[in-house]
Amino acid sequence: MHGWAGKILRVDLSNHKVKKESFSEYLRFNYLGGRGVNSRILYEEVKPGINPLGMENRLIFGVSPLTGTGLVNSGRCHVTAKSPLTGILGDSNSGGHFGPELKWAGYDHIVFEGRAERPVYLWVDDENVELRDAHHLWGKIIPETYQMIWKELGDPRIRIAAIGPAGENLVRFACIINDYGNAFGKTGMGAVMGSKNLKAIAVRGTRGVSVAYPERFRTLAYDLMKRIQQGFYYPVFSKYGTVTYLSFYDRIGRSLAKNGQQVGGIDYIQRYTAEKMNRYFSKNMSCFGCPVHCKHQFEVKKGQFSGLKGHGVEFCIMSSHGPSCGQSDPEVVFKLNQICNEYGVCGDTSGITVAAAFEWYQRGLIGKEDTDGIALEWGNAEAQIQMLYKIIRREGLGDILADGSVIAAKKIGKGAEKFISHVKGADLDQVDIRTLKGCALSDVVSSRGADPQRGWSSHEVVNKPLLPEKAKEMFGTDKGLDPNSYEEKGEAVSFYSSICTMSDTLGICKFNTKWTGSAIGLKEMADLVFAATSLQIDEHGLFRAAARINNVERVYLVKEGITRRDDTIHGRMMDEPVPSGPFKGERLDKDKFSRMLDEYYEVVGWDRKTGIPTRATLDSLGLKDVADDLEKWLSLSKNNY
Repeated sequence: MHGWAGKILRVDLSNHKVKKESFSEYLRFNYLGGRGVNSRILYEEVKPGINPLGMENRLIFGVSPLTGTGLVNSGRCHVTAKSPLTGILGDSNSGGHFGPELKWAGYDHIVFEGRAERPVYLWVDDENVELRDAHHLWGKIIPETYQMIWKELGDPRIRIAAIGPAGENLVRFACIINDYGNAFGKTGMGAVMGSKNLKAIAVRGTRGVSVAYPERFRTLAYDLMKRIQQGFYYPVFSKYGTVTYLSFYDRIGRSLAKNGQQVGGIDYIQRYTAEKMNRYFSKNMSCFGCPVHCKHQFEVKKGQFSGLKGHGVEFCIMSSHGPSCGQSDPEVVFKLNQICNEYGVCGDTSGITVAAAFEWYQRGLIGKEDTDGIALEWGNAEAQIQMLYKIIRREGLGDILADGSVIAAKKIGKGAEKFISHVKGADLDQVDIRTLKGCALSDVVSSRGADPQRGWSSHEVVNKPLLPEKAKEMFGTDKGLDPNSYEEKGEAVSFYSSICTMSDTLGICKFNTKWTGSAIGLKEMADLVFAATSLQIDEHGLFRAAARINNVERVYLVKEGITRRDDTIHGRMMDEPVPSGPFKGERLDKDKFSRMLDEYYEVVGWDRKTGIPTRATLDSLGLKDVADDLEKWLSLSKNNY
């Protein structure tokens, strides 16, 4: 078999058993790998209504037929489970080197089920797979966990994905960390891992990957590497990475401060420019096989955090723990980033949740009697650090905040929900999307809740008009290019969604795809899949595969009770106008937004009234079994739709 390793590893934690099964042709040819296969397994094996932190949930790791090959940026891995943060499909995609190592060991996917009686970790050494006792690792931060496993197994080259105390304490936005700073974040995959008493997965692989047409594959990979390096964004992105975004969003009037009470015009933003942040970077880092090397090691050389060293920082944690919390000192953000990496908590979601708590404190919804005397005041670094530790340990108010801003707001009451913004329980990123209508549409139809990397209309974000002829080539239409227009957004969102879905499925970094205007599109992906596997598939075939995956995920959501009424933004971003900046006073129009949603449903073949995929759509994608299952489900639940 070429491309795929050909095996799925099944780990029954309850019974302490491991078995290997063949990777079926049906799954390989229809869902390819990564996100696609993970989502199909979740759909088949996780029943609606189960507790995400219960034994019935699955935790699924997946790589692709391109993972671990000579392709540039082929090192990403996908993790999927029912999310404890949102209660719907949860997944996360991470770079680093863990994914290729898993592939070299001979496995395309690992499916964890049940719950171990005591803490364990999984040791995968090519064919030899075993569950090992991890009681001595429980409670350790992630760097300590790595060091102890390396010493125990006698090889510091082993790749490890592990949780920290946040995952052990079931913080609903706990993440899994591999290679120190590479996080499976956002949707609480670390909490699912903790709920299963699974501390880590350690992998050593020595087998490599064979491809069907080596010379053809090598030529394609080399050509793509050159095209990526010649791309418009490469010089900046390879030097600074995602830290470039924060000051950029401020320049175009879409950065958020003080939990969204301010948009743009952040007076201390110059401290967060890429050039200023670069002073802290000591070394560029790269995920497996990537020429962009956008990641960094950092060192703080003076001040209260002098001597602090670590991995990061990325835009999401800069924005959420920085301006969103009123924090003007980037060195504080480096400290918070380090805590997140060591304790295994999502830097993005934790910052957004703390920022919400700051505003609840500002408005008198909570007080010092609730915070153990901590003054949650904008820019109070000590308060940010203390509250982050309280979240990780589930102490006091931190026990409430550890459930995320949406659940916390409901517990606090008093109108707290008015001061957050979310889709299906997932916080919006710290970018004002009220004048980016395609991005807003992408957020509301995303299968894991609000998420830019599910298919934001990236041409809207860059504030640079897309030429009509280019739009025609990409989307099949040159309409709807105005970011602030509601008209004809469906085709563009569907296009970008397909790129992002296949990137997650094939383990390709989105920043090197046409989602950001770089080299790799569906045609290039199809050429690579054929050269790696000999599977006869073209650009249209990958578009259908993306649609198949998106529809399986949508039906999974429907069975969890999600319909059109949930395809909206809840809270501030929908209910309030832009408070400041160049777009002051503008807002989302609910009626126009609804018509924009109609148009998207028409494009993807979902019922306008309910947002449920039609029988014809599912049948056309070869999903007759899913269509039959959905019809049976709807007949039993028709009063709810």
